[in-house]
Amino acid sequence: MREPSNNRQKNTYLVLIAAGVFILLEHYIGFWNLVGLLLILYGIHVLSSGGGNKKGYALVIAGAFFVAGGPLAVLIGIALISLGLFYKKSKELHPDDDFLQKQSLIGSIRYDREPWVLRNMSIWHAIGEMRFDFSLALHEEKEVTVILQGMIGNLNIILPEDMAVSVEGSVLAGSLHVGGTRRDGVGNKVVWQSPGYESAETKVKLIASYLVGEVNIKVV
Repeated sequence: MREPSNNRQKNTYLVLIAAGVFILLEHYIGFWNLVGLLLILYGIHVLSSGGGNKKGYALVIAGAFFVAGGPLAVLIGIALISLGLFYKKSKELHPDDDFLQKQSLIGSIRYDREPWVLRNMSIWHAIGEMRFDFSLALHEEKEVTVILQGMIGNLNIILPEDMAVSVEGSVLAGSLHVGGTRRDGVGNKVVWQSPGYESAETKVKLIASYLVGEVNIKVV
């Protein structure tokens, strides 16, 4: 008989917390900026969940108008350009739509703790880190394309020496380390292939790109 009361208490907590967060955000970034940011986030959610491209794009554009002109607009503009390029690259390299696609704003993406299925995938995030250990990967297809992109953060990848891999790595500002090649500074790019890649039956094409951060791809 206490369940309705518990639900009411839970809803009260959520409303209070949401109201507090809204007030704090509104105070620091402004009401219309906050509205715009929420519209953009919801639009990205609609696009990533397949809820309708027209609706998602409309929400993102509407949100952009709300935040246009302020410092927040610069950051959001960069994020939208990065995300747009990510979608474009994913569509070009995964034309049949049979691939895993993930987007996140802030967080950690880990594929280095337990065996995981290696398949066509595209992953993007705004801020955070990504870790991949391809020695734990279970091959599902003979040829796989993996796209890993981010705005700000760190990307650490372990590649087994016997894996046929083609790597295209780029970092606009930061550090890029692929195999025995290291680049630091601005406009870093490295293209590398493992020996025998072209003739291998099972191969992986890896594209790793960050705006600002550190990309470390180690062959062991």
